Amino acid sequence: MELAFLNAVYASGGPYVCAYLDTSRNTVEPDRAMARRRRRVCETLAEQGADAATVEAVAAVAGCDRDIAGRHGQAIVASHGRVVLTEELPEPPARDEATFTALPDLMPLAVQHAPDIRYVAATVHSRPGPPAAPPDELEVAYQAGTWPSSVVAPGVCHRMSGTAVGWLDGAGQVADSIAELARRTGAETIVLSGITWARNALADHLSVRWRKRMVTSGGDGYPAPEGRALMEHDLSAAFRGQLRMTDRGRLDLFRARRTSRHGAVEGLPDVVAALRRSQVGTLLLNVPLRFPGQLPVSAGATPVDPSDMDLEPYGALGFRGGPARAAVIRAAVRTGAGLVVVPHGHLVLDDGLGALLRYAGPERTGYFARLLRR
Repeated sequence: MELAFLNAVYASGGPYVCAYLDTSRNTVEPDRAMARRRRRVCETLAEQGADAATVEAVAAVAGCDRDIAGRHGQAIVASHGRVVLTEELPEPPARDEATFTALPDLMPLAVQHAPDIRYVAATVHSRPGPPAAPPDELEVAYQAGTWPSSVVAPGVCHRMSGTAVGWLDGAGQVADSIAELARRTGAETIVLSGITWARNALADHLSVRWRKRMVTSGGDGYPAPEGRALMEHDLSAAFRGQLRMTDRGRLDLFRARRTSRHGAVEGLPDVVAALRRSQVGTLLLNVPLRFPGQLPVSAGATPVDPSDMDLEPYGALGFRGGPARAAVIRAAVRTGAGLVVVPHGHLVLDDGLGALLRYAGPERTGYFARLLRR
């Protein structure tokens, strides 16, 4: 997963307000509940010393997602009186969080983008008609997206229809349209659901390339609730525990390099040292998150080993003590590293953290390892 979308957050230099809210609308009187949450968040930020203009900027956007049904959350980052990022989250946080800090913790937001699989979902269903009437007309609804972000940020839903009698002949044109959307959006898989015989006919008209990447589901998923992705539950079942193809390749490469002890590191001390050298090409992260809450590095610490003096410019990456995951994700973003979120069932990493290196240099992690393990 690429992290460039987070780069602009750091432009202001801070301090920042960072808030994660449960903005679900599957509760009784959701607007009233959201008003209470908004008030508590603003009070918490004011108590922490956030300026009034920034608190007001957060209040103006918190919970402004009435077009999204069901469970979901919201991430907000603001600085110097303006919102620099607001994004709807597929899953609400376990509890509302709001902090006024020098470094925003964007790790929960980044994790919610994983596995970041591009797809096209298509479902074949009968068009509404009189009760118990035969399905004289079929409709295909199809939509491109990136899982799971598209759950609460769906793309355009396309529709094509035709008679059931002529479906076997007409399915080819529909399949071509679906395949073209997949090609245009860089999808790596097509997920089909709906009426079994009609879905199978559609699959038969897809090219061999797409049939090899196809997933079928017994559900329908149409129509989608307001503001939600088409076939949401089918997609959740299809992608549970999966990684996108490029990430599977990176994970295999990490395993090979870890075995050879060359070109990969793991554990918080060694990953931090590699990030400071702008050496990390891909950051690997276990979920659920388990690495330490704080980086036990003194704010005034300077390298004492002469071989590490050239690392001093990378102090700008945020390794001056403070929340570990906030510093790690900022360093990854600012040095152009990618991110692979790895479930523990796929691979267990020391401290829940690993890295594929851009280049293999002399191992000079001893100084930082000593600092971090004190």
